Amino acid sequence: MKAIGGIATGLVIGLLIGVVVGAFVLPLHGNDRISPEAAGEKAIEFISDNVPPGINVTLINVTEEENLYKIAINMSSMGMYRTMDTYMTMNGKLLFPQGINIEQAKKIRTIGDFIISGDKLCMDDGKPAIYFFGSDGCSHCRWEHPVITEVASKFDGYVSFHDNMNNFTADRDIFSRYSTGGVPAIVLGCRFYRVGSGENQGRAREAKILTALICNLTDNKPAEVCSAPEIQDLIAKIAE
Repeated sequence: MKAIGGIATGLVIGLLIGVVVGAFVLPLHGNDRISPEAAGEKAIEFISDNVPPGINVTLINVTEEENLYKIAINMSSMGMYRTMDTYMTMNGKLLFPQGINIEQAKKIRTIGDFIISGDKLCMDDGKPAIYFFGSDGCSHCRWEHPVITEVASKFDGYVSFHDNMNNFTADRDIFSRYSTGGVPAIVLGCRFYRVGSGENQGRAREAKILTALICNLTDNKPAEVCSAPEIQDLIAKIAE
């Protein structure tokens, strides 16, 4: 889930120690806006100094969001990793270890605890794009990966499956938009997404839910996959 498998919980706790008022105060002379590059460097330097020894902190990218710098970072140790987004005021004075997108938190959930994004269907070569993000260092990812891989194979020719297991650089724009850094993360056509596995539902149920959601994106194609009564029952519940 969001506490990514492998790196000790203490890593995140150690990073957040002292955040009594919700932000780190960083030293800065003057009130001028700093560059994205400077913001990234400042964030990496500060976080590196405040995590336990042995944790490697690297910068993924810096973007602008809601008048803040959104700084995506990767923290790794012993072959395991956690990605997360931090936020910094554009004058470089305040660093927020994590942020909650209030609008995203209000999203309506559907079958399988997936969130309905309200976004336009994202396509790749004219087919709905399906994204999976995970790592072998995450037990929940190891559980989910074979399930979505098997389901996606049933839609060969109808969807474009981006299997980003252990791939920490591909599709970063999608990952940053639909995940706060946690894995496994599944994004189905940019219309449905979920951070976390479907373990509590079991493999059979999870496979059927994924199938129904993807059928919704492909207009019930292929028919031999989407026309099964149990799949149609789930499809009918998506918009409820």
